[in-house]
Amino acid sequence: MVINPKGDILYVNGRTGRFLEPAPGLGGMNVFDMAREELNYELSGAVHKAQTTSEPVVMDNVKLRVEAGMQLLRLTVKPLVNEGESLAGLLLVVFEEQPTPRKLRQNKAPTAPDAQVQALEKELQYTKHRLQTTIEEMESSLEELKSTNEELQSANEELQSTNEEAMTNKEEMQSLNEELMTLNMQYLSKTEELSQAANDMKNLLDATEIATIFLDHDLVIKRFTPPVHRIVPLLPSDVGRPITHFASSLRYDNLAQDLRQVLDRLTPIEANIQTTQGEWYAMRVLPYRTLDNYISGAVITFTDITALKTLEAQTQESNRFAESIVESMREPLLVLDADQRVLAISGAFAQLFGLDAAAIKGQSLRELDGGAWRQPALRLRLQEALENPDQPFEDFAYSADFPGAGPRRLRLYGRALVSHGAQTGRLLLGVENKTAG
Repeated sequence: MVINPKGDILYVNGRTGRFLEPAPGLGGMNVFDMAREELNYELSGAVHKAQTTSEPVVMDNVKLRVEAGMQLLRLTVKPLVNEGESLAGLLLVVFEEQPTPRKLRQNKAPTAPDAQVQALEKELQYTKHRLQTTIEEMESSLEELKSTNEELQSANEELQSTNEEAMTNKEEMQSLNEELMTLNMQYLSKTEELSQAANDMKNLLDATEIATIFLDHDLVIKRFTPPVHRIVPLLPSDVGRPITHFASSLRYDNLAQDLRQVLDRLTPIEANIQTTQGEWYAMRVLPYRTLDNYISGAVITFTDITALKTLEAQTQESNRFAESIVESMREPLLVLDADQRVLAISGAFAQLFGLDAAAIKGQSLRELDGGAWRQPALRLRLQEALENPDQPFEDFAYSADFPGAGPRRLRLYGRALVSHGAQTGRLLLGVENKTAG
């Protein structure tokens, strides 16, 4: 039969009725309750020993009283150790009848006192055996407990040491945590300052409306401002791509060459460039310098100067128009700048003094006619008229010997030219010829 350590019968094979009998009371299938009286002690001892040693236990010449007399048995209890996980912890109990001598087999049942004495002797022997086994087990357990106790004491000492180290580490961690909290507050403060600086920088760049592109050493785009899309069609997803991959609206083919030159020589480059839409931009290419003076790329800025270019063209046109008016005047006239250089000359002036009108433009009044106009009084009067636009001079007598016209007595008048109430830095000098004959 197969039983568990508690004696519950799990499987039965063969005729076991001669060795087991139902126990009185409620029905149960426990081998210790059902074993015959004379087998009870042997079976219990064999099962206990087999459980303890995990080895098969064989008991020969176990006496069993039957109707015909006595029968010898072999009782085997085998732990099912290597029989698979489903049978682990179970025991196999085998009853085998052995050849019994006729004298023993035919021996009549002992009288009641003798049977009781035999039973008591057997129980005593079994008890002594169990007691000895228990003592040995207790001694073994005591040794194990002593060893375990020593290990526990050692472990306790280690734990106390570990606890002390943990307390020390805890104090260090608390100190470190306080330092980290302080650093964290500093970092939070720095982060807020950097965030505020970044916001200020973004608003500053947006407010200036200057198209700016930040590049690294490989001309890869790191950042750009929104006005750039008017010149180069960039999107936020284009960050990380080389600037050379994009076509611009500039009428300029040397941008990549200028960028390389700035990175190689670290000298800025400036140029006024027109776009295909007719807009004008002042382009500046500068090295990107970090706070520790490390060059980490280049910066391109495009400043819209379309209005300035338009005003410049209008000014040039106005100047040409004014010059044409002066040149067509019948009176001898000169237009001078703040340094008293000739800006415009009338045909009458050139004819009066025998001069080439185209050749003298840009010359200083002092060098005109071989220095005939170099008198300090005239220079001082012209300077005063320029500084005081509301005080022109009239009837300024001037006499000199001119190489192309000879001796002349002149009457000069002059005034500062004003446009919409603002000084232009220019002077108008008129001449009246008072020479006799």
